[in-house]
Amino acid sequence: MEITFCNSNDKVYQALLNDLLKDIFLDFKFWYDLDLWDENYESYSIMEDGMIVSNICLYKTKILFREKTYSALSVGAVATREGYRGRGYSRQLMAHINEKYKRTPMYLSANESVIDFYPMFGFQRVYEKLPTLKCKIDNKRTPKKLSYDDPKVWDFIHNRVNYSGELDCLNGEKINVFHIHLGYLQDDIYEIEALNTMIIARLSGRVLNIVGVFSTTAVTFAELVDHLPFEGVEEITFGFMPYWDDCKYEMKAYTHDPLYVKSLDCDLGEFKFPELAIT
Repeated sequence: MEITFCNSNDKVYQALLNDLLKDIFLDFKFWYDLDLWDENYESYSIMEDGMIVSNICLYKTKILFREKTYSALSVGAVATREGYRGRGYSRQLMAHINEKYKRTPMYLSANESVIDFYPMFGFQRVYEKLPTLKCKIDNKRTPKKLSYDDPKVWDFIHNRVNYSGELDCLNGEKINVFHIHLGYLQDDIYEIEALNTMIIARLSGRVLNIVGVFSTTAVTFAELVDHLPFEGVEEITFGFMPYWDDCKYEMKAYTHDPLYVKSLDCDLGEFKFPELAIT
């Protein structure tokens, strides 16, 4: 079975791929229209009857882990058209990828229905923990919200300097944009002008979930807390490993989609992979 490969902004290929993905996951057209597909994003697919019937995508990431940088692959868009399932197409694609990238670390977020599939290819399930901090915030500050498509959002994403030396993704900008434009975060984007910072955060009861912080200059956690436009907060959870030396958080167990990794030669310890960098 021939495997088709694409790692470029090919609109014809994107339309064929989206015809598959929108029926299984969601409509990716908005991301393709942003012209963000470059050589770091690879699609491996099987075509029949003029259609893409099975696909796996990879995103070549640079992972900062314990102050060292590693090349890795984020696996996503694993899908097979309903009428073509049971023929082993996903297994063929995964075997091809494994052969091509034999020793490159890979990771993916899956769902409970496929937990038996990935271990066949050397993946192991790992369990994230949630950085959590007891913190009272009662700031009577007027929030300044940003529209998801404001050019400032792109500037913050591409020019941020606050990376976690414990675990972060150094080239996740295009995936960050994907999450922001997808829609579920569009009402949660705030600019803190005094700190040259953008935050993505949502208040639920007395718990503030900070999904992402994008600072273009160095900022302490104490400074950030003082400027957060929220009241009635008693606890903060983070969708990433916090960056700040003055943030004394705890790692707590929580429920999340299964995360799988392969080709690692170290123990990840207690960690939270940045939510905005998962494909």
